[in-house]
Amino acid sequence: MGIQNDERRLYTTTEVDLMEAQPAYTRSWREIEMMLEEAREQMYEQKSKFHQRKRIGDKAGCRRAAAEFARAKGMVDMLIWVIGGKGVRDPMEGFEDISESPSLGGFSS
Repeated sequence: MGIQNDERRLYTTTEVDLMEAQPAYTRSWREIEMMLEEAREQMYEQKSKFHQRKRIGDKAGCRRAAAEFARAKGMVDMLIWVIGGKGVRDPMEGFEDISESPSLGGFSS
């Protein structure tokens, strides 16, 4: 009487919101550039925090700073791609398709 993975699908609130959202395309170039600058600042700040926490031996702090750095870097990469930066790779490049990975087979649609 078990439920098979493909019969039920759990969505997070964010996934549901994104599926129901209608794009408005109302962001100005200025807003996008400001967000890019903010993400770059956050990247540099988290890199600094990582090195500072590494010096004092704060492993948990290092992990948090590394995660926040990666998040900010992802934002920078995505925004540069959006504005059409020269030589920028597709930010999704390198992610494998879930259906191609046997270890993630239960997650395919």
